[in-house]
Amino acid sequence: MTYTRLTAVLVGLLYLFLWVLALNGVSSLTPLLVVPPVLALLVAFGVWLNRFMGITPRAQHFVDPAATSAPSPSPAASPTPSSTEDPAGASSTSPEAPALDVED
Repeated sequence: MTYTRLTAVLVGLLYLFLWVLALNGVSSLTPLLVVPPVLALLVAFGVWLNRFMGITPRAQHFVDPAATSAPSPSPAASPTPSSTEDPAGASSTSPEAPALDVED
C-alpha cells in the first residue's frame, strides 16, 4: 500500500474509534464528529444540483511550465523614469509613496 492509502485507512479507523467513544458516553465529541459527514452531504447535494440544472463543470486551465520559464528582460531594457514623463514636460507620478516628515 502507498503512504496515501495507508494514511487514509488510519484516519478512517481513528474516526470510527472516536465514534465508538462518542456513542459510549463521551458526548462532547458528537458535534465535532457530525461536521465531516454533513459537509460531504452539502457538497454532494451541490454537485447533484449543478448536474440537475445542466451546469457542466468548468474546464481546468493548466499553464505550461515551459512557457512560464522564459528569461526575464534585462534591467537595461526596462523604461527609465525620464522616459515615462508625459509630453507636456510634467513628470509622471512615481508608484512609490512619498516619505512623510514626522516631527517628534
